[in-house]
Amino acid sequence: MEFGEAFGMTLRHLRLRLGLSQESLSDVAAISTISRIERGLLTPSVDVIEKLARSMKIDPLVLLSLTAIIREGEQDAGLIIARIEKGLRDLGYATERR
Repeated sequence: MEFGEAFGMTLRHLRLRLGLSQESLSDVAAISTISRIERGLLTPSVDVIEKLARSMKIDPLVLLSLTAIIREGEQDAGLIIARIEKGLRDLGYATERR
């Protein structure tokens, strides 16, 4: 599955789960744009992804992590988190949990 399609599915799922309308995200983009993103017809920029996440009161990293879960058909969020931690360690960043 392409990133744009997975992101759109994630955005729609979270928006509905949080009880938000497309209109409630219209401070970020026009409703027609939100609709196109949700249908996977438009892949948003990083700036728009961050603004969408903030409008839904979630961290952009959560939105992107959930997108990775959907894109890869992964059922265990822990596996995605482990991959992120490994990637950070491989780049020399400590990932100790507090």
